[in-house]
Amino acid sequence: MVYVSLLAAVSLAVQSISALAIPPLEAPAVRREWTSLTLAARKEYINAVLCLNSKPSIIPAGQVPGALNRRDDFTAVHINQTFGVHLDAVFLGWHRNFLYLYESALRDECGYTGYQPYWDWSKSVNNISAYPLFDGSEYSIGGDGIYDPSTGDYDLGPYHFNHGAGGGCVTSGPFTQLELHLGPIPISALFTQELPSNWTLRNNHCLRRDFNVPVAQQFSNGTAVAHLLAAPDIGEFQSRMSGVGNAPPGPHTAGHLQIGMDMFDVFSSPNDPAFFFHHSNVDRMWTIWQARDPLNRQFALNGTTVNYDPAGAPIADLYTEENWGVLGQPKPMLELMSNRMFDFNFVYEDMQG
Repeated sequence: MVYVSLLAAVSLAVQSISALAIPPLEAPAVRREWTSLTLAARKEYINAVLCLNSKPSIIPAGQVPGALNRRDDFTAVHINQTFGVHLDAVFLGWHRNFLYLYESALRDECGYTGYQPYWDWSKSVNNISAYPLFDGSEYSIGGDGIYDPSTGDYDLGPYHFNHGAGGGCVTSGPFTQLELHLGPIPISALFTQELPSNWTLRNNHCLRRDFNVPVAQQFSNGTAVAHLLAAPDIGEFQSRMSGVGNAPPGPHTAGHLQIGMDMFDVFSSPNDPAFFFHHSNVDRMWTIWQARDPLNRQFALNGTTVNYDPAGAPIADLYTEENWGVLGQPKPMLELMSNRMFDFNFVYEDMQG
């Protein structure tokens, strides 16, 4: 395992002019839990997502014919980057900026005046459909999918999970007419490390969900979160976040699994608006964990730039450059490690975990 100390980070910062980006003097943006927002604020967010969905893709013509709108751009970039930004050292930092770029698009292109809310998993563990983010009202991002008995169960290594309560198209809330254009990608591609040759082509389908309360109750509860935040080092934090090998699903994996279907597609999960609420909370967990021991954790990295950290893969360090395609400029990992440095200046409403 490779750990990057604060001393090494400071040394790198001194060598770089760009590292003179001291934490901004202005007050940080505050990302709030969905249930803390007024109904008007929730509606403003929903309208901004619909606005982004109406704007044309900025991917150069012919590269990803299936990307028709700006939301598709985020899905396409995530699909294309999946093999290098999951279950490895750059997962947390890469997704921190991915989330920031989505938040910025909502604000800069669609006039949203707030910031990306987060989904506190503990608030929905016993009844996902009753939680205001998923209750199917006009102030939610839609409810469960219609029940589809043909939907199969889920298998993650040695763990088997029964089909949830839905499986079909979402039929309630403001995204019932949402047409998705990319994915699904079979999970087997994660192990072959090869995308289907036709992944860039248009594949119209509805937004599908399959709420699974037993998964939420077991892997997203307060005990699971406390276990995550008690990780002694970044390597263990990463392992507990997702669960690797024969380990049970971590809160990150469980969040995708309990919503199911499009959200459980490791490649095209940004198709579901729930992705950004979930990853806002993932980032919140990382921010809380870092803040508990900033001297040792703020710039800590562990692992490689390839899924599952295979032998011989490039070791990630603070010089490692990540990219987000058409969404934004490349950045070294150094610029992704703090929520209050470089381009970032945000905090979370609840920093207790």
